[in-house]
Amino acid sequence: MPKKNDLMSSAKLVPINNIASSEHAADQIRTAIIQGVFKPGDRLIEKNLTDQLNISRHPIREALRRLSQEGLVDMRPNRGAVVAKLDPASILEVYAIRSALGELALKALQSHADLPSPEVMKVLEKKATAAVRLAGQDNQQATILNDLEFQETIIVASGLERCARYFAETTVEVQRFNNLSGIVYTERASDAQTYVVGLLDAIKARDIERALSIWKDKFAKAVTRYLAQLEQGKPAAKASKKSSIC
Repeated sequence: MPKKNDLMSSAKLVPINNIASSEHAADQIRTAIIQGVFKPGDRLIEKNLTDQLNISRHPIREALRRLSQEGLVDMRPNRGAVVAKLDPASILEVYAIRSALGELALKALQSHADLPSPEVMKVLEKKATAAVRLAGQDNQQATILNDLEFQETIIVASGLERCARYFAETTVEVQRFNNLSGIVYTERASDAQTYVVGLLDAIKARDIERALSIWKDKFAKAVTRYLAQLEQGKPAAKASKKSSIC
């Protein structure tokens, strides 16, 4: 029987590499920013992050660079990394990007008779059913998550990889905006029928014009309501309670 020391020496231990470390750090910091643990304007001090994550500084720096590319972190001279502020113009830009990417995805689905696949249609139907059910519950977070997943399922189903990647990046910003703004969604039932069930029905019928109309209207209303809120001089943290577009 091999000795214990022999077993330990023959074991194949795989240390975490810098790439994996930076990805882990980026995931952790990203989640903290989305949830508001790190607030807009907060400095992200490398020494503190290395201590908390038990990771060396190089992967931390790589993680911060990645988050900077995603728009969550600003890299400032003499200050280092700072959590990006919620800039109204950036939020409006995000909605415009999501609307445009959705149009590309829907047109791609229309041009391929085998898309969406039966498996994807089942997922979309499940999300649509959930949207109606969740609209009647007090906790709006489940509604928001379900709606974002419904949107991303459509984008991914198109097979447009860049489109899916860019859309996923903007989803992070939408999640952060929802968490920090304190928006209360009061029209979830009607939105579920119009923007989820209605869109699914249009996709099933391969009615591209109706699908595009519903998709564009969803984001146009989000922009209109947000601009109206700004015109009234209300800060983002007191967003209109009538806004119900994710």
